[in-house]
Amino acid sequence: MMLPRKVLAWASVYLVITLVPLGVILVGPVAPGRGLFAPDRGFWVEFAVALGFIGLAMLGLQSILTARYPRMSAAFGQDTLLQFHRQAGIVAFAFILAHPAILLLSKPGYLSFLDPRIDLSRAVELGFVLVALPVLIVSSLWRQRLRLPYEWWRLGHGVLAVMILAVGMVHVFRVHYYLGDPWNQLLWTAIVAGSMASVAYVRLIKPLALRRRPYRVVSIEPEALDVWTVSLQPETRRTIRFRAGQFAFLILDAGPFSLQQHPFSIASSARSGSRLDFTIKELGDLTDAIGLTKVGTRAYVDGPYGALTLPDGQSAGLMLIAGGIGITPIMSMLRTLHDEGHLGPLVLIYANGRQEDIAFFAELQLMAADDDFDMRLVHVLAQPSADWRGETGFLTAELIARYVPSQAPDRWRYVLCGPPPMMESVERSLLDMGIPSNRIESERFDIDAAGAIGPRHAQVRSLVVALAAVMVVAAALFAR
Repeated sequence: MMLPRKVLAWASVYLVITLVPLGVILVGPVAPGRGLFAPDRGFWVEFAVALGFIGLAMLGLQSILTARYPRMSAAFGQDTLLQFHRQAGIVAFAFILAHPAILLLSKPGYLSFLDPRIDLSRAVELGFVLVALPVLIVSSLWRQRLRLPYEWWRLGHGVLAVMILAVGMVHVFRVHYYLGDPWNQLLWTAIVAGSMASVAYVRLIKPLALRRRPYRVVSIEPEALDVWTVSLQPETRRTIRFRAGQFAFLILDAGPFSLQQHPFSIASSARSGSRLDFTIKELGDLTDAIGLTKVGTRAYVDGPYGALTLPDGQSAGLMLIAGGIGITPIMSMLRTLHDEGHLGPLVLIYANGRQEDIAFFAELQLMAADDDFDMRLVHVLAQPSADWRGETGFLTAELIARYVPSQAPDRWRYVLCGPPPMMESVERSLLDMGIPSNRIESERFDIDAAGAIGPRHAQVRSLVVALAAVMVVAAALFAR
């Protein structure tokens, strides 16, 4: 399963940006020094310095990857961005910590940088980084195990990252060994400015823009057991335009600067005008009390985001596979296709635990019964009642194979959405059946998508490992 060419192309751009500081250093002047800063410092010192520069540049790019730029999200998919962000963060963490470790092993005299008797402010700043970096990475990798509330973790994560970047830049400018040239200074200023601009965009500019685009809850209706559809209408003429399948961050009964921002797929048709429907299951945090939301509640919608949209181009047919609340973006697609008078064949396989868990049950039945809408509806229940006549069990490869078209299945499009284990299993099943990866559409848009382990996410991890290997080689060549 290969990543799209545009992902590989932008990964190459990312690599160039992280290595540009080393290139500029090589063509620029070096500040004269003595002792620890003598021109001939040896391979390991220069190697450690190169890793530090690369790690710092990677850290500066991290905020751009998660800044919720709509075009970036639509181009690559939110889960690809989050997966890349997570893996790149681990590599940056390793490079930045390798920097002092290698320096101290090669020349113990560098321990003076941490001696408060020599320079208190420098010792405090570098000591902070040595503590903050592990805290940042551990809290990110094991947030759920540590039971850290997402909103406060996200705020702390951003604050720590910005502080580490700021200390790193102060350290680089104070050492000044490779920053005597104005071009080097300008380059690092631009890296920091770009990173800080992304933070300001997320935390300040975007909320200010949302204030001019408020919504109101106009209805809230039950869809299934513990599942509700919240419908919004804009208070002004400002509204968002979305493609069927995309998601947005919803803020209910709070201001646009609130930390309580949750991603939900838009369930309404892309042809429904200004109305937005969010179908939400009671799972925790904000969603526990979603059914108690009152009509008239003010809301803000940050979006749209995501690349899980109706496939472009020609296809022999469209197979949609959903699990649980994963039906939401697929429902937006079905409603849009129905409104547009779609004529091609459709197959919807929808898995749930029990019959009362099936969202949009009546509406789906009507769509399947519409003679002008060529849709085959397949319900799958893991815990069926005695009188159930549909499919039972789980979405196994054998079950899916029964509904994959026998004629030219590789010319169909396949859209998946549901719990991550289900999506990973179905993706592998389709690939094993010979379905090309570019015919399979899926996306995980919440923060846990950063830890997804599906085939495409494994490719992202492999890509970051390959980039890291090239960076290490570049650092070694720089040191020589």
